[in-house]
Amino acid sequence: MNVQSIVPIFTTDRIREAREFWVDKLGFQVSFDHDHYLGLRAGAKGAPEIAFMRPDAEWPDAFDGRGASFSIEVEDADRECERLRALGVPIVAEPKDQPWGSRGFVALDPNGIVLFVSHPIPAAVEFQACIR
Repeated sequence: MNVQSIVPIFTTDRIREAREFWVDKLGFQVSFDHDHYLGLRAGAKGAPEIAFMRPDAEWPDAFDGRGASFSIEVEDADRECERLRALGVPIVAEPKDQPWGSRGFVALDPNGIVLFVSHPIPAAVEFQACIR
């Protein structure tokens, strides 16, 4: 398989809230804007994307807010945590160093998607062999 891109799509009735969060708070750009489907990307065309779609006959079940998470790498996780907190984003775990080579925090989007926002730090010795 020669995959060109992967776009996770979350079925939800909260498209407006998702747009406000991902565009207004995280700075994503709209790549497709329709009442039924909202495509968002993390920069110029070709950047990573996420999408939200209203339930319909083909995909009737809405995402229930459990079991989905994203790891988002930024330049400075501490600064992003404070910026998002000031915007009212729920922070569920404060920034801390992780032994696998990340310093990050955990936030939630309006649909319950868990966001691990981090920046790289040196990995602990026991994790260095895992990094490729």
